[in-house]
Amino acid sequence: LPSPPTTSPTSSGGLDYWYPDYESDWANAACKNTRPIPFNKGDRPTYTTLLACCKSAYAGQMSGACLASLPSPPTTSPTSSGGLDYWYADYESDWAGAACKNTRPIPFNRGDRPEYPTLLACCKKEYAGQMSGACLASLPSPPTTSPTSSGGLDYWYADYESDWAGAACKNTR
Repeated sequence: LPSPPTTSPTSSGGLDYWYPDYESDWANAACKNTRPIPFNKGDRPTYTTLLACCKSAYAGQMSGACLASLPSPPTTSPTSSGGLDYWYADYESDWAGAACKNTRPIPFNRGDRPEYPTLLACCKKEYAGQMSGACLASLPSPPTTSPTSSGGLDYWYADYESDWAGAACKNTR
């Protein structure tokens, strides 16, 4: 027979452990979990995960070949999610309708434009005098052209509608 049966049949597919690839150049090698294994059981270390194998067998590997073989390898320039922790003026839009942003990717190199700690600080500095109010309107609680106060007035006046004996000063609207 071309493939005679053995007393120790082998399974198909990948192994349930990872091992260092000592057959390749260390600088460019990665861990494997393929068959047939090129060693006798116990002759080299095995690991339960690819990451554990890379961190142990290829720690300090300058090429990063082993870590690059991970399903989601780390990058040298990781990206964050969500908004930035600073605000900048939207110079790419028409000033009259523009507002400040804190979105990625930023359209400039850090340090090339002013950055502000809050949206309000950015709007006050970059869009002061903006007649449309577009920047201020982008605030979570934007000001209105007709602000309303709550509570009583800031002054008191005589209550002339009540009879004199029961009247008092009041500050109601």
